[in-house]
Formats: sequence, C-alpha cells, structure tokens
Amino acid sequence: MKAVGYLLIADISGYTEFVRLHALREQSVVSKFAADFYESHAEIIVSELLEAVIEAVEPSMNLNKLEGDAAFFYSDDEPDINQADKILTAMQAAQIAFQKKAQELLFVEACGCEPCTQAKNLRLKIVVHRGEYLHKKIRTFDELAGEAVIFVHRMLKNNVKSDEYWLVSKEFSRFIPAIDALGFCEITENLDNFGQTKLDLKLLNSKQPKNDEKPNRSQITKWLKQALYFSKATIRRKFASASR
Repeated sequence: MKAVGYLLIADISGYTEFVRLHALREQSVVSKFAADFYESHAEIIVSELLEAVIEAVEPSMNLNKLEGDAAFFYSDDEPDINQADKILTAMQAAQIAFQKKAQELLFVEACGCEPCTQAKNLRLKIVVHRGEYLHKKIRTFDELAGEAVIFVHRMLKNNVKSDEYWLVSKEFSRFIPAIDALGFCEITENLDNFGQTKLDLKLLNSKQPKNDEKPNRSQITKWLKQALYFSKATIRRKFASASR
C-alpha cells in the first residue's frame, strides 16, 4: 500500500568510537572475554538511550524498527493536522529525554570499562524527510520501502562536522514556514544516488552530562551500584529473549 508521510531516524552518534572491540577479539581468550563484556555494557547503555528517545517520539510517530544504534519512525499523512509542527515538538522532546537519560546513566563510569567511561560522549542526531513510500506486510512486520526511505537513510551519510544536529529535507521544511527562525540554515550535500541536494540543518550543542554522585560516596559503593544495574539489565535481556 502506497502512502505519503513523514520519515524520521534518530541516530546515536559516536557509537563506533564508543566500542573498539575488533583488535581485542583477535588477541587472547581473556581479551575476547573483555570484548564481550565491554560490548554487553555498550549495548545496554545504547538500548536505554534509544528507549528514552522512542518514548518521546512515539506519541507523534510510529516506530518502524530499530537499526543498531538508531530508531526509524514513520507517520502517514493525517488530514487537518499540522504533523510537521508535531514532529518538531517530538524532536525536541527526544533531545531532552536523551540528555536526561545520559545524565541518569553517568553512574556507570564507576565500572571503568571503555564504553562506560565514554558513554557521556554519546550524542543524538535526527534526520527527517517527507515523501511517498510503500507499506509492505511481511508476516507481522510492516516494512517500509521506496525512494523516500532510501533518501532519509542517505541523509545520515553527510559531511556535517558535528555529532549532534537536526537535518531535514526541503520536502519537510516547506510545511514549517518559519524554519529559518527556528535556527535552521540551508546546506548542500552530495547524497549517494541523489546528487547535490539542498537540506536544512540545525546544529545543537548540549552540555556534557556531569556526574552528580555524592562526592563522599565510596568507590566500592559506586562500583556495586553499576554492577547491580548491569546484572539486572542482563537478566532482563535474557528473559526477554527466552520469552520470544
């Protein structure tokens, strides 16, 4: 079924640098164990951040699927509703939710592994497009296809020198008359398969989260807190996988 609507990808920037595992895996058994340990912590942290973003966006858009460190949303056109404004509001809510969750997770630094100490450097970027796409039903899954879906994914492969921004297509911008007043500026990107394309960019610059743990709390107490958190998260994940 063909539809016209809005496509949004919320992507966590810095994930590749967040976990450097391949060199470790090629070494000793201990190194491979450490790599698996680091990776599990990285996945739990990213899952928590993505969940916060999803909860913020879902009232306005439908979650189509998770794509590693990103979430892909869509919203078919609805008559008499200013969806573009609603989506901008959802983007702001997602940004706030991401920063709040990042602040809440700072206690994991006590673990000492690379993902836990570098989690504070993760940022959120969002790309949005409006166009025509195809709903394909595959068993219970709603798969989206078409040029618009390819285009919004290509928007992530840009030359923007920032890990935190909103990038929207002109097809989206034309439904926001005051787009310039909202802090967006026009840029031109050479997108694969689409060539030179004008887009609207808003750079963001959120403050790095600061650890508000009580300074007099012992390192052992801090370490136990993060250990308990990851243990519970691992058990929940295993239980969820077993129940599918």
